[in-house]
Amino acid sequence: MKLDSPLDLSPRHGDGSPHTNRHPDKRWAWRFSACHHLNAQRLGGKGAQLARLHALGLPVPDGLCIPIEAMDEYAQHNGLDLDRALGSGDAAVWAEMADKLRQGEFPSHAISELALAYEGLGAGAVAVRSSACDEDGHSLSFAGQHSSYLQVQGVPELLQRLRCCWASLFNAAALSYRRQHAQALAGARMGVVIQRMVPATASSCAGVGFARDPLAPELQQMRIEACRGLGEGLVSGRVPSDGYTLALDDLRTLGEDLAHKHSALLWSPEHAQLQVHSLPQDLATAAALDEPARKEVGALLLRCSRLLGQPQDIEWARDEQGQLWLLQSRAITTLQTLAPDEGPQQGPADAALTDNVLWSRMDIGEIFTGRMTPLGISFAKHYQYQVHRACGAGIGLLDLGDPDHYMGYYRGHVYLNVAYTAYLLSQTPPGMDQAPFLHRFSSEEVVLDGYRNPYGQRLGASAWRRLQSTGYWLYKTARELLGAQRRARRMVASRHREYARAQQMDLSRLSRGELNQELQHALAYFKSMHMGYLPFYINAFTLYGALEEMCTSWLPGRGLHLQNRLKGDMSNLRTVESARELWQLTQALQAYPELPALLDRTPAELALSILAEHAQGQAFLRAEYAAFMRENGVRGHEEMELTHPRWVDDPSYVFQMIKIYMRQGFSVDERLANNDQHRSVDTEALLAELSPGRRWLLRRVSTLYCACSRLREETRMSMITSIWLVRRVLVELCRRLLEQGQLRDMSDMAWMEFADIQAYLEGRLSAEQAFPPAVLEARRRRQQAWLRDGEPPLTFVGRPPARPATVATVRGDLTGLGTSRGVLRARARVILDLNRQAPELQSGEVIVTHFTDASWTPLFALAGAVVTDVGSMLSHSSIVAREFGIPSVVNTQFATSSIRSGDWLTVDGERGLVAIERQHTLAEETPPCPF
Repeated sequence: MKLDSPLDLSPRHGDGSPHTNRHPDKRWAWRFSACHHLNAQRLGGKGAQLARLHALGLPVPDGLCIPIEAMDEYAQHNGLDLDRALGSGDAAVWAEMADKLRQGEFPSHAISELALAYEGLGAGAVAVRSSACDEDGHSLSFAGQHSSYLQVQGVPELLQRLRCCWASLFNAAALSYRRQHAQALAGARMGVVIQRMVPATASSCAGVGFARDPLAPELQQMRIEACRGLGEGLVSGRVPSDGYTLALDDLRTLGEDLAHKHSALLWSPEHAQLQVHSLPQDLATAAALDEPARKEVGALLLRCSRLLGQPQDIEWARDEQGQLWLLQSRAITTLQTLAPDEGPQQGPADAALTDNVLWSRMDIGEIFTGRMTPLGISFAKHYQYQVHRACGAGIGLLDLGDPDHYMGYYRGHVYLNVAYTAYLLSQTPPGMDQAPFLHRFSSEEVVLDGYRNPYGQRLGASAWRRLQSTGYWLYKTARELLGAQRRARRMVASRHREYARAQQMDLSRLSRGELNQELQHALAYFKSMHMGYLPFYINAFTLYGALEEMCTSWLPGRGLHLQNRLKGDMSNLRTVESARELWQLTQALQAYPELPALLDRTPAELALSILAEHAQGQAFLRAEYAAFMRENGVRGHEEMELTHPRWVDDPSYVFQMIKIYMRQGFSVDERLANNDQHRSVDTEALLAELSPGRRWLLRRVSTLYCACSRLREETRMSMITSIWLVRRVLVELCRRLLEQGQLRDMSDMAWMEFADIQAYLEGRLSAEQAFPPAVLEARRRRQQAWLRDGEPPLTFVGRPPARPATVATVRGDLTGLGTSRGVLRARARVILDLNRQAPELQSGEVIVTHFTDASWTPLFALAGAVVTDVGSMLSHSSIVAREFGIPSVVNTQFATSSIRSGDWLTVDGERGLVAIERQHTLAEETPPCPF
């Protein structure tokens, strides 16, 4: 029977269920109030649980249970053999059965019953959720394995979503989960829950709660997480959320992690879909749950756990009127205590060394900035053991040392063993004095007065060995100077070839062996490009240090950061060039008269698909857009983190910036040109005070530094292209594993180990051996624990602190490292999620964030200044701020926890000071625009 067939609207039972001539216990829809006596074998785990909770008087929104036997009747009506398909063990057969379930027809009496039952709920918006027979049980949750749909309205959509929930029984991931937990496939069936939606607005909130903290089950505390809008935004990771830790005895707050909740997931009637919406500042900064509200959620958690006999994991929602609703409750199935964290040292530990090593994550390359996933960390280890040693030979180190001591890892962060690196560099003339290098990589958390490197002060015991190492360094340096330009040209040409090759290759058509060959090709290119890039990085680093020393010595007290203001046309750095090219891409839209208005009204995440369906859009994509992506498409946030998409993978950020540039209406070229002119005039007076010889030498070193910096930026693009080549192979692998049911969703990619991926592709491990779900889940929980515990120190000597310091809020002004001169007073804009918050930045405001990398560059063209928690003179934010001529203060440590969007800041980029004036004191003023 088709969906538009006439409905047989039979009279109802007293409980609201339709009356038919069928057996009274055989219904297609049961109201919660009438089915609490039925078990999970009739209603599915979720349905039986919700009916029971409703009967116990808990605040459960009213709803319906579609029983298990309804799926059997539907299958029989459409001639489908469910058990035969389940027993095949073939993912292709499962996919075919899912398609047939989605396309089948309902018996006429079923449509009548479902329509009347839906009318009995008020015929409004409902949630349609899966309820498999063994779902939400005492030992298995099946969380995320089956389908659920929100904001379903009308009988036709309701019926289609019901079909889709049944079809999700045949998700390969769900069936694999069953087998891995020794659950029989034969006889598996799906019930469905239809439940009234709790209205969600920007001021309402929702979330999850755990009656025992899953990351610290040994403690007498519970955990609640809350976001604005729909709780699906939190569960899917699409919006920020607060976290609260409450004591079990009296529900007092033991700890709170308040996020900047810049967005909420809400229903958009205009687009008839769920969309992420920006929130006003007052809602973004306020706690989602105040003290009484979080206690109310905590009391609900305790009540559920007491009534159901074991600790519960609940989903809840709080509507705009403050009414708390229970949406779901299931037993917590994972309460293992996490093992203690180990220190960063790799390989065998030597106590004499371990207690005195200087570790740092300051300025160790933009690609390593930020907390990395297990996949990112394991790929960094591949770099440490397979690539870094060869890079050392490339910069003239005769003795390459022990790879175990190159780097370390702690709580998801990559640390450089600064002591060992200084020791290795001491075999070269520039590195004989270790002090400058040690101080360059140390933050305020450590005091180096009296520090002695545990590895020694000079590598090479004999004079002959030292002569050899010096000679080798001179030879490699001379070759580097003579061949640098030629090598850079080769690297740039190679990245264009590799990008074109990758774009033409369909990885989905490759066998597993061929996919492994593609990974080996990418890893060989990865090693080659890092070996080519590192000499440029080291030379620029060394020349910058020489410039800094000369300016400080020759112009004491007056040449503060003069090395950052010397005229040296660096506005064509590849990183800065990306902002110019994105602005030029925006200007190119003028040749397509229908596109500016189209893009302006189209959400950035939909822009590519909309343009692909438009005649002018297709021409724009083939020409200007393709050329832009060829040069910049492999950029992304924290490029060594393989889980992060690049612009070519997800261009929503690019289109977001195009929309912003269209609305702001200014020229990137003019900003860069004005800064060059200002910088030139400003520094000439100071240089005139030097003797002709010193002035000539200073300019010469500055020219060399600028040349090395340009080559570093050009070749850096080749290096990050190589990382993208590795990433695309891993994405294809995960897509296949998802189809096979080995992964729950693509986010499981983050919890893999790179060495296991290699072993699987090479055939040394099976998928079950390489990616066991329990191990992936353990890594995910570990990462969650690290995120909650705050950031470990930037630098430390010896062993890391037992527990990282909690995020501090500094009352008063901030101090940091001034890295780009100038003074500006303007409003702050705290940006913690670049892709989603970029549109919030208004022209001339101060960017306040943890750190920046190359993907932030287009936003600098709008900013009046930048303030970061982490950074150095050579970090991305410092270099790009200098080229755009805006003040920059980095390494403040507490900027993002102390400053709120809307606060007025006075940023002194020379002295490293940030004065804070709270928003409410100057609410009516208008921020000045510095350009």
